Amino acid sequence: MLNRRLIRIKSFQGLFGEFGQENTRPSTVVHNVQKSMKGMGTNLLGVLSFGVEFSHFIDSEHNPSEYKYIPLEADIKSFKLITENPFIIQLAETEEMKKYLIKPTFDWQQERDIMFLLYKEIKKSDEYATAMASDLTDQDYIDFTLYVYKFLLLQSVEFEQLMEDKNIYWYDEKIPILKSLERIFVDYQETQLVKIPALFKNEIEDLSMAEELIIKYFEHRSELEENINEYTPGWDSDRITKIDFVLMMMALLEFKYMPMIPVKVTLNEYIEIAKMYSTPKSSKFLNGTLDKILNEWKSQDLIHKKGRGLIG
Repeated sequence: MLNRRLIRIKSFQGLFGEFGQENTRPSTVVHNVQKSMKGMGTNLLGVLSFGVEFSHFIDSEHNPSEYKYIPLEADIKSFKLITENPFIIQLAETEEMKKYLIKPTFDWQQERDIMFLLYKEIKKSDEYATAMASDLTDQDYIDFTLYVYKFLLLQSVEFEQLMEDKNIYWYDEKIPILKSLERIFVDYQETQLVKIPALFKNEIEDLSMAEELIIKYFEHRSELEENINEYTPGWDSDRITKIDFVLMMMALLEFKYMPMIPVKVTLNEYIEIAKMYSTPKSSKFLNGTLDKILNEWKSQDLIHKKGRGLIG
């Protein structure tokens, strides 16, 4: 779930927060960034737990057996669609979810008004109508449940605002979490088992990359600032946004001091991050400036890549 771009983004966020500070302790920035990285696994469980808590909410608040009138067949089927959902039942029984729900970071039971609003919105959807018209096969349950999670992450304004209040990094984590959810459903269709994906492909390597980026940034900060000023003579520091300045410094240190990372990977990654976080013209500015510095450094034999870094 945690890819290299997200590691760069989280490192950038940590460094940007300390930009211009004189007494920053690099070890503190490393600690905070690595803590944020590790927290993504918990945030995935927090989103997944919505399905479990939503089922409990419907069971307690909209149980047809407690209606004052004889429930309609549609009421019973709607109730079953959510509370007897095989995926949600199995998700609740996973060791990861049971452990998480003992002390959740997102307590959905405190957000019952939001759950009711979301329930009303879901019932208006074409996907809900399709599920209600179906025989509720295993595939029907899967299709509807995946729709619910996608609706939350991609369409619901209420859910978006709630998650932004609970997690300041929600904007960055939303799509990786969605991709992990999709992976969970693909695996479930193949195996009929709910498997929570690992946060890291290689925890030591991923945490080390963030640490290396941050430590080298502070180690070579003065030199990198001079490099940028040298190659942008028509742009004083006030005309270059702080975001662009930090991103360029990170890219330059990868060029020069992280030999295992190919230069094309570095260049492409920071241009894409600039598109996400900076001004509309920033990506072109970064591309032109970094390309000019890179070509000059290559002619001076200052770029020495090895291993995977030789590719590109």
